[in-house]
Amino acid sequence: MAGPEIVDVAYGEGWDSGRAAVLGPIDAAVAAARDAAGLPYAVVLRQQGSPGVVVAHVAWERHYLGLWVYDAQGRRFLEMDLRRLAEDRLFLIHQRGWAYTDDGMPEFAADAGRVTTQLLPDGRGTRIVEPRGDKGGALQTTADVPEERRWLPVPAFGRWQELFAVLGFPGADRCEPREVPVVPEREPARPNWRAPQGMRPRHLNELFTAGARFTADEAYTVWDPIEAGTLHVPSGRLAARDPTYRACPQDAGFTVPVAPGSYRVQLASAGYTAEHPGRTLVIDEYTAVRVLVSERPAVSWEPALLDGQDERLLHDGEFHGFGVDSGTGCFVDATMAGELGERFRDGQAAGTWKENDHGISIVDDPATGTNLIAYPSGRGDGSYPVWIGRDADGEVACFVADMLVLHEATPTRPARSAGR
Repeated sequence: MAGPEIVDVAYGEGWDSGRAAVLGPIDAAVAAARDAAGLPYAVVLRQQGSPGVVVAHVAWERHYLGLWVYDAQGRRFLEMDLRRLAEDRLFLIHQRGWAYTDDGMPEFAADAGRVTTQLLPDGRGTRIVEPRGDKGGALQTTADVPEERRWLPVPAFGRWQELFAVLGFPGADRCEPREVPVVPEREPARPNWRAPQGMRPRHLNELFTAGARFTADEAYTVWDPIEAGTLHVPSGRLAARDPTYRACPQDAGFTVPVAPGSYRVQLASAGYTAEHPGRTLVIDEYTAVRVLVSERPAVSWEPALLDGQDERLLHDGEFHGFGVDSGTGCFVDATMAGELGERFRDGQAAGTWKENDHGISIVDDPATGTNLIAYPSGRGDGSYPVWIGRDADGEVACFVADMLVLHEATPTRPARSAGR
């Protein structure tokens, strides 16, 4: 698309490429109000006399601006994912372009060539070139993208010509946007897009509520929490990791501290029945572990992050978690994470070693007053998120390592007291 002189601007819920029309049109005042409130809306830009379309999906509440660019055949050939990491700056975290060999090739054809660029604010990035799409090889290299193309200005509402500069189109400074009159549709339209969002926590309080029931592949009943011991955190900085790892990033501990002290640790479990010839078995699974900072209930949740981690950069369903390769996770004071991990791994006699029937192990260090509490990591190896629960006053109530066993499960009835 050449740099436009006059560009028609329309607002709505999205773009219907099949009809080549704005989906759910709204007027500029409604769009401006949504923009100010951070609520989602779409901007459709079309150069007069050109069939090409630029669609901007805006959702500032999610720190998101997405750009889709369509060619004359109504096919998307470029997409960009930008995140608002500062009041006036966007960071480009993802860009993908498709190359169609002729006008009849369908959108996202399996053999359409594509180039994908993924970037991080610390300067890292990758570029993946797939000349034949799914039907050929791929070449991955370091992304050579200058800073001025990684960091871009946030366009002011109504100054949509600035989006052409973001896209790198020539002639952006000569662009003059003109609003198109709105023709409301009879039926409200639902957006055909949504802003990406990292994984959100689910059921965390219920995982520790005896009698709660869930339906997943099986019908689960939550048992009473298992007391796993008392965690000593004299530094106030908590770490979660695989205790068998040597030095790892998690050793730095989470950015949200707690008051130096000692805290109860509980292991959550749930069971389901399985029929075997001549008998019925109850199968238990460990689902989560929590460090109780206070006895007040958690009413809101946020991810526990390390320095440098930013949840605004996550794609759908992603999370910052700790990796497990030994089927075991642990909570530990960050100042002793590496050393106590070595003692756990090597079985050294320095310190006191305890282990119970639930696979919970405790390694104490009397010299520093710290300890490590290890626990089975649900169904085994993988990566698991840790969530911070806050009480009604916004104070930290707990840290929960979620093994994701029941993350996608559906609650089947209100919780009530129940034992094993």
